[in-house]
Amino acid sequence: MEIPTDSIPRLPDDLIVEILTWLPVKPVLRCRCVCKSWLSLISTPQFVRSHLRKSKQGSNYAHHRVMLICRGDIKQCSVPCLLREPIIDTFDTDYSVPFWLQPNRIMGSCDGLICHVIDRKGLFLWNPSTRVWKKLPDFGFNENFGIFAYGLGFDKSSDDYKVVVVLIGGRDSNEVAVKVYSLKTDQWKRIENFKGRWLRDNRAAFVHGKLHWIANYDREFKSGWKIVSLDLGTEEYGVLEMPKNVEIGWYKKLGASEECLYMLCSNLTSADVWIMDDYGVGKRTWTKVASVPCIGDFPAHQYRSVLYVLENGEVVLHCGLKLVIFNPKDCSIRCPEIRDANELIAAKTYIESLVSPL
Repeated sequence: MEIPTDSIPRLPDDLIVEILTWLPVKPVLRCRCVCKSWLSLISTPQFVRSHLRKSKQGSNYAHHRVMLICRGDIKQCSVPCLLREPIIDTFDTDYSVPFWLQPNRIMGSCDGLICHVIDRKGLFLWNPSTRVWKKLPDFGFNENFGIFAYGLGFDKSSDDYKVVVVLIGGRDSNEVAVKVYSLKTDQWKRIENFKGRWLRDNRAAFVHGKLHWIANYDREFKSGWKIVSLDLGTEEYGVLEMPKNVEIGWYKKLGASEECLYMLCSNLTSADVWIMDDYGVGKRTWTKVASVPCIGDFPAHQYRSVLYVLENGEVVLHCGLKLVIFNPKDCSIRCPEIRDANELIAAKTYIESLVSPL
């Protein structure tokens, strides 16, 4: 016997929204097939932003993923699995995108979107959770530039995702060009007066609406290394000081997560992890949260990046062919085994989201 439609209890719309925004991305995508009203709801910018906000909440990192960039392949693992288990189960990344032959060219991650570069001039925005990608228009490649750096971030003031390319001439050229792409307008524009000449890394760290690079002001490296920032809203540059007592010869790498700016500083015996967790309130002070010793046969310079500094003080790092979890309280080190992953080249974090690159 059929039950009359009008006798079936119906949840209030706001409760439906609340339930759906707490679901992982894949179940949400399946929910689009329930009915037209759900499809319309899930497709709205308001729902996408609310779902992203919920995904960022909580301390269990349920919606966080680590992209494992291996030799000739890209794998993924969940952050909760990485933090809890001695053996990490990995899963494949969907290759419905045209850059699978160059897996080590991920140049930025923001709100679930990943910026991927091919041959320095081919740029893609990709959401691995929804398997949607977009090729960006040509930014005007010039063979006179020898160094390229990239960044991806979100401009809250205009509700827009932006990609930045920094082009630097070789030793025979003083020219520096900065180009900014707007996802909302699908156009590039050039901005001037970049406060740097040489960059330590070609990937920017994004935090508090700004992209950050370690840069030097002059061609002869006499001015010392600073941190140059670019505000995506105002398009103004800023300069941050490096942590004190960091020696010139140390390997340095910026990172960002949970609205904190990190710096990894490695020497021959250990790697220091610094954090600027009060950046957003204007104090801009560095605090050393860990000094991680060498492990096994891997020299300290093989500490390549900081993935997370957890609330309990543990630090998650990429080191050589391993992922390392260091506890500064008892100086213990854990190296979970990574299943079904060939030689590890790099590790990048991202959060599952419904944000579209289109």
